Amino acid sequence: MNEPAERLRRMLARVKARGQRLLVLGVGNDMLGDDAIGVLVARDLEALNSETFLAVPVGIGVENAGHLIRRHRADVVLIFDAVAAPSRKPWLFVPPSRLDTFCHSTHSVPLSLLIRAWQQDSPAVRVHFVGIRPRLVALGAPLSPALQAVRAEIVGMFNEFSANQR
Repeated sequence: MNEPAERLRRMLARVKARGQRLLVLGVGNDMLGDDAIGVLVARDLEALNSETFLAVPVGIGVENAGHLIRRHRADVVLIFDAVAAPSRKPWLFVPPSRLDTFCHSTHSVPLSLLIRAWQQDSPAVRVHFVGIRPRLVALGAPLSPALQAVRAEIVGMFNEFSANQR
């Protein structure tokens, strides 16, 4: 059983059952190989954008995404980004309280601080972080085959979710 995949499926089912608005933020640098994974997932998901679902590839500017939460009136925010996780899993959910452990070197503002600010501005919003373990982060490198598979798996779950929304 793929624990993160099951957790994401359950989360998407809850969002649907509750009629919630979902915002996906894709973080990363698309010039650095696997670091682009969050951006690429969000780009793939943009085709599904609707009144209740919005995917935005924010790139390296996640600090500027707070207005998207307000504008979309998001109930749930999912952030996808590459992380140097000690886990053997190719991707995992990281509790916001532990984000600084995983994501301390590539963001000018710690993600945990951003999430707290977003939650002060929109107290009801639930923010979840999905970290994807990069294999190769190098200037000009393509996305590795391992992360291409993770990308396809995640996008496939959202496609199922979207098909079930109709």
